[in-house]
Amino acid sequence: MPSVVEGLSPWFVNKRLDPRDMRAGLAAAFAGGFDTEPGNLTREGGVLAGGGGSNGQLGVVALDQPGMAVRVIAGQCVIPVAGELGYVGTLPTTSTLDIDPADQTNPRIDLVVGRVVDSAEDTGARTFTVEVVKGVASASPTEPSVSGLDCIVLTAVRVKAGATAIAPADLTDRRRFTRAPGGIRLSYNDGNRPGGSAGDFRYDLNERELSVWTGTEWSVAASAAGWKSWNAALKAEGDGSTVHLGSGGSVNAKYQVIGKMMTIRMLFRWGSSGYYAAPGNIYTELPPGFTNGAIHQKISCSLWVPGGPSNNRGDYLGQALVWENSRRISPMFPASPADCRQTYYRITSAVGSAGSGIPQIPGGYPEGGNLALWGVIELP
Repeated sequence: MPSVVEGLSPWFVNKRLDPRDMRAGLAAAFAGGFDTEPGNLTREGGVLAGGGGSNGQLGVVALDQPGMAVRVIAGQCVIPVAGELGYVGTLPTTSTLDIDPADQTNPRIDLVVGRVVDSAEDTGARTFTVEVVKGVASASPTEPSVSGLDCIVLTAVRVKAGATAIAPADLTDRRRFTRAPGGIRLSYNDGNRPGGSAGDFRYDLNERELSVWTGTEWSVAASAAGWKSWNAALKAEGDGSTVHLGSGGSVNAKYQVIGKMMTIRMLFRWGSSGYYAAPGNIYTELPPGFTNGAIHQKISCSLWVPGGPSNNRGDYLGQALVWENSRRISPMFPASPADCRQTYYRITSAVGSAGSGIPQIPGGYPEGGNLALWGVIELP
């Protein structure tokens, strides 16, 4: 099997059809247009979208019959080249690419790249290839450098020590996608790669979200993923310890972000026994990665303490304060059925002092049952 598979010649190679002018045409058709400062395609170079997951264009997959090789799916890509604008590379047929034998002691990381070579001389090389850049075996291997190569990275291949085959788990898809200017870019391995200009759209295949580039950040415009979950907890303000919800207790916390609006719903259910909270006000937090702006906001909350009206048990409706410049959310409830003034939810003011919490439960603690929080806040 070959160690390099060659595709069609790149479009508009040197000494053919005024190459730089023609590649400027590519910049208009692909990759977000021409960037006048470096004189190259903008950062939108990458694989032309098509198909899904690793089976899409120029995806790299393991062989059906395991071996030291991988299969490269046919496809096209746009490769930005400094001073030359960019090239379209085409692999017309799905091909097999050899991986060098494994080191017997240490693993290594190889990169599968799409590479263009265009010599300025009539007799020089003019090729588009998909090939392997071999890494160095090491106890803690790193990816090999592709500096000096006009290429885009398609996949990282982890070659385990003593391996005789490449498994699907050894492949990490590293493709980035390109698109025509004004089109929606598929975002797959992009992280937060900026848009070309304000008003650009991307669809995040991982998060299933459509976002618009404001000029400085991506703002979610719509989500097909629905609600997202996170591991929320109730904590005691005194020492930051987690409230024990008892045997069988549970937490269900979800959120959804559209633009700058975050919708939250949280449900904490106490179990059958083993409750405990350190002294201090009780609080929870926004999902990781989110912080409220400079003005505090409020959402709704409710607390159900099992029992009946005779001992102040039952349902309490309150409000939760989302603190400014903070992730903290502090539920607040009436002091008792006879006192509508609201203050911070407190299971007890001192260890063992039943009836001193908020709401006040004579002879007991305001715990058990469930605590719910829900509402919408504006993100900064």
